[in-house]
Amino acid sequence: MVAESQDLQNKTSRKAENIIVLRYGPDLLSEIAALAKTKRMYDAIIVDATLVGYLFPAEILIESNYLAQSILEMSGALIFLKSDKAVAMVRESLSGLMSFHVFDNHAQLFDYSASLTKFLQAALGESTSFLDESTDLSHQILMSSIPVLTPVGLERKLHLESHHRRNLMLTLVDNYTPVAGLINKANNNQKIDEADSLERLRELEAEKLIYPLFPRIPFLSNCFKNQTAFSLKDYFLAAGLLTRQQLDDLLMELNGMPVKQKIPLGALAVKRNLLNARALEIATQDLAFYGQTTDRDKEKVTTSGEEDKVQSMVGHLGSIDPSNLLQNLATNRESGVLSVEYREMQFRAIFETGKITHAKLGKLLANHAVIEFASNWKQGIFVFIQRTPPQDLAKDNCKIGKALDKLLLDAALAGDNAEVTWKKLPKGPQSVLEKKPDPNNLMDDEKLEDPKEKYVLNKSERAMMKKMWGALDGLHPIAGVIRNLGDVTTADAAMAIDRLLHYDLVTMPQVDLNGPLSKFQQLVKRITETITVQRSEAFLRLSLRDTLGYSGRARVFILSRNADVGVDMAAARSAGTSLSQVLQDIEDWQVKYIEYASQELDRNQLMSIIREVHKG
Repeated sequence: MVAESQDLQNKTSRKAENIIVLRYGPDLLSEIAALAKTKRMYDAIIVDATLVGYLFPAEILIESNYLAQSILEMSGALIFLKSDKAVAMVRESLSGLMSFHVFDNHAQLFDYSASLTKFLQAALGESTSFLDESTDLSHQILMSSIPVLTPVGLERKLHLESHHRRNLMLTLVDNYTPVAGLINKANNNQKIDEADSLERLRELEAEKLIYPLFPRIPFLSNCFKNQTAFSLKDYFLAAGLLTRQQLDDLLMELNGMPVKQKIPLGALAVKRNLLNARALEIATQDLAFYGQTTDRDKEKVTTSGEEDKVQSMVGHLGSIDPSNLLQNLATNRESGVLSVEYREMQFRAIFETGKITHAKLGKLLANHAVIEFASNWKQGIFVFIQRTPPQDLAKDNCKIGKALDKLLLDAALAGDNAEVTWKKLPKGPQSVLEKKPDPNNLMDDEKLEDPKEKYVLNKSERAMMKKMWGALDGLHPIAGVIRNLGDVTTADAAMAIDRLLHYDLVTMPQVDLNGPLSKFQQLVKRITETITVQRSEAFLRLSLRDTLGYSGRARVFILSRNADVGVDMAAARSAGTSLSQVLQDIEDWQVKYIEYASQELDRNQLMSIIREVHKG
């Protein structure tokens, strides 16, 4: 494994000298300990957990975190990486204090730190989609941000003495042109691309020639997404404009002022030369637009000239529904990329002079993506930017094959049809269904009819029935099943479920998992109190092995060293098991566990515990 990790490191060393990739395995802790002995410092240690997910003892996470503290640079990260998610522990201080972060998708990782995303891109190769899937909201905030020169930067600009790669960008910064405008000018003047321009801005920021620009991106993105209000002092800290000590000193000074002499916090910061008036002006603009603040929190906002504005639109679904959003872009003959994000999902579409040409929503492409978005989405952040379309979105398989008005009619019909099915279920799309046996192979019957229209179902319609039938496990709500499948529209799933209900191929479970699992947990607790934790934990492991071996179904169950038992719903989904099967496995495991426990306990004592637990 060490050799394999070294190969990976060698492949990426040209891009990221201070990054190492390790594959998760039994020797992971030994490998990190070996790295610690080299005394080398890393920007990132990436643990490839794509094959095992996060199904390993918490001790591994804790111990690897402890070992990594001494070999990570400031703001360096230990990252456990899955194909679609990530967990990162970031070194926040010189003393080794680590912060823990869970990212449900790559977009969240980018919002938190573009540099972490860059580490992953550099270490894992150009084929990864981290940067392609970075959020358009973060991109919009960055492109519309206005760099402001510090006093040191202004002095440097007035007395440029050498030809340095950063000097071009320094000469372009005028305190009023946003990043997008600077990139355009750099490209027109010396054909410098966006990536290089951003790198030069980072150099200016690192040398304190401009006020901090990049730290504010994840803060503003998260506040806007979550509609979270923030104050000017929150912004000053998150954006790196003031340190905690500077802010505390300002607040203490304000508290000591007579009421009639008090001035706003921002004005005091300018008075004390901690930032200039232009930096404060931009801060108040951000506070007004991204902060969801009340009028009393806002200060006067001014905007830059029309020629410098980034042509973009940002907002929340709810104030406008998906169909109207798409129609507005078409009516205004817009050209650019629309991105709508909600939790781990992202809908994207390309518009060319008002015509929607490409669309993608996870695994749903083209027409299906538009119909799913317009018929089913109620919440989300939308961003429209005039930008070059991402390569994955511009592919032929994402091409729209219908006019927008016809797609929206299809979406309205799809929404109505789905609603008819949801009304038949107690909790609508949040209801839980479980497949029933299909002894007569109804879904393979080429003469099977639609129960409403009485026409013979075609092969694809029967295939959709079988797909949904196989995915309904009695453990997860229908909406979650549809989301996990990814390539099924809500309308098609609802129609298939309606047919499955008619032909009695699915049912609503009459029992839940909590009852049987709770009884087993109580039984284990009572026995553990009598035979010690070590013996009970050993019996649980042996009985689970005897019952399920090392199969995927065995990984559904959680077993700690303190003899605690539980069920991992994500593992249950991965194993393709069902509620009935999980309940049966719990019962079989319990029987085996009692057999082992009977070796330690008097039969009468054991039977007394069993009766008390099940009676209770």
